[in-house]
Amino acid sequence: MSFRRELVVRLIFSKGVYEYGYDGENFMSFDNKEYQWVASVDAALPTKRKWDNGTILNQYCKSYLEKDCVDWLNKFREYDDWELRNNPPDVHIVAKRSRSDRSMQKLTCLTTGVYPKDSRLFIRKYHTSLPEDEVESTGVRPNHDGNFQLRKSAGIEEDAEAEYDCFVTDRTLREPLIIKYYK
Repeated sequence: MSFRRELVVRLIFSKGVYEYGYDGENFMSFDNKEYQWVASVDAALPTKRKWDNGTILNQYCKSYLEKDCVDWLNKFREYDDWELRNNPPDVHIVAKRSRSDRSMQKLTCLTTGVYPKDSRLFIRKYHTSLPEDEVESTGVRPNHDGNFQLRKSAGIEEDAEAEYDCFVTDRTLREPLIIKYYK
């Protein structure tokens, strides 16, 4: 029997803004701490006085900010996490001639869009992973969109007729991704 535990992050209410505008300008906003409306312009004062006395409206605004809005944000966050977890990563392979030794190339494998960050990437020669001491790694790095990337490189002989590939395993994949390098 195995158990899988996931960290669930829930947003809680800290501060909210419920505001109205008119003709492209701020008009009025609700202060949920003071439980009253704040007029941004003099023209909003009559509406402010009327709405400050509307206890049902004020209760609705406070409830919406503190509960409904937070519930929606949590729902969108869960959807975003689901999207990140269920999309396969992108894998790229490229070789570039070494500046210091013209007979060598630097073969680089990049996987991006990885979630969770415990995905694994290997550079292989004839279906066998290269030894770790022959491979340079950037380590797992965050991307701007909440997922991760990993880059590994190894020196290979330019004229060698070997078969190289990038081999990626990830919990979101049913089977490993294998991207072959062709000269």
